[in-house]
Amino acid sequence: MENKFKANREFTSRSIWSDWREQLKESEINGLLQRLEVMDREVLLDWLQWHNPKGNYTDHKCMENNVKPLCKSKAVEYTYREILRSHTKKQFNSISNGPIQLMFNN
Repeated sequence: MENKFKANREFTSRSIWSDWREQLKESEINGLLQRLEVMDREVLLDWLQWHNPKGNYTDHKCMENNVKPLCKSKAVEYTYREILRSHTKKQFNSISNGPIQLMFNN
């Protein structure tokens, strides 16, 4: 009899970095646009749908909602913009959560 709990524990103990979508989201900004431009359209659409499940990015979701499917250039643009937004938010949070020192002149 196989141990289902052990299998589940191994699944949950995997690093967040094992998912390519998280890796792309956390990747460096330098050279990102060039990397996105060589990726397949379907891969970009998959990332966008993963990043925003309520959005209409995949062809299937677009057809369901009577929306024109995204071309590759728009997919690259949207993916780049979302990754930049993620980096900006992370930088803002790291600054705002840091220690604050007030200085008063007496």
